[in-house]
Amino acid sequence: MDPESFFHVAIKTDDLDASEGFYQDHFDASVVERGSADGSGSATDVNHVTLDIGDKLLYLFDEAPYEAAGLVESVPTGFLHFGYVVPDVDAAVTDLDAANVPVFMPPTTFGDLRIAFLTDPNGARVELIEHL
Repeated sequence: MDPESFFHVAIKTDDLDASEGFYQDHFDASVVERGSADGSGSATDVNHVTLDIGDKLLYLFDEAPYEAAGLVESVPTGFLHFGYVVPDVDAAVTDLDAANVPVFMPPTTFGDLRIAFLTDPNGARVELIEHL
């Protein structure tokens, strides 16, 4: 697999405002998007803040979108995952399956994205993202 780009890091937080303030105060983060759960079923249908830090995005969620959608069981507060953009999520997962890499969540269409999650040898979740 040859990712096109490193896209983001996601964190689940108990206090969006405190987390946003921390990254603004200490990492010069700027707000790209702020949103609330609205029942729309979109990929960001949770309370969230997207921050730009350096040249990457940091997503802060009160609940992981894939958790809120019922695609996985509850995940703990803290680091959720980091994400890579790939040209074809299904092909990437097929390659990973063949290499016996554990897939945490199989390919799923989520809003205007095709996503899947795997776990690395340490149990860290990695998101694969295909823009549809």
